[in-house]
Amino acid sequence: MERTLRIAANISTIVSILVFVYPLTQHETLTFTFIQKLFIAISLVICAGYVIHEIISAPKKYKTELEINNYMKNWIKKPGRTVIFTRDMSWVNNREIENDLMNKSRNRELIICLPKHTLFTSVLVQEGAEIYTYEHLNFTPKSRFTFINYGSNSSKVAIGRKDDDHNHIITEFTTKDTIEYFLAEDLVNVLKSM
Repeated sequence: MERTLRIAANISTIVSILVFVYPLTQHETLTFTFIQKLFIAISLVICAGYVIHEIISAPKKYKTELEINNYMKNWIKKPGRTVIFTRDMSWVNNREIENDLMNKSRNRELIICLPKHTLFTSVLVQEGAEIYTYEHLNFTPKSRFTFINYGSNSSKVAIGRKDDDHNHIITEFTTKDTIEYFLAEDLVNVLKSM
């Protein structure tokens, strides 16, 4: 809802500018001065850029497990350190994802936080991954997220949740999105310090 209101407010601003410029034209011929044309062109470029930015940064919605797995596969393939905060690693269900995680482990670029070790995380540890478990807390956080480029200025986190229709919604955040990004980072750091 907040995103929709923000889009509407910005488009309203552009429309207001255009409405302001329109009466300045000669109504009979609908001609615009060079300044008016330039002003309208800049407004339209800004509006188009804003709409494109909103589309690109909008949360992604996935309905099937295959779609979610494809997203995760593409997300963790990105270079740099990866931190995965997961419930059970059930999404690691094909050889390609396993190989990507093994390679990240060998390069010392993988941290996984989960309730307890699985057979696969035990293998990842042997390959160099850092695994942090929290079964001793008797508490399972509802959060599920994955960092890429962890610890760098270009770090991003993808946070997953389910909506009322059981679709899986994934929203990506950067260090500029301070609340979501840093809350996820704090949760990882708390587990690492225990």
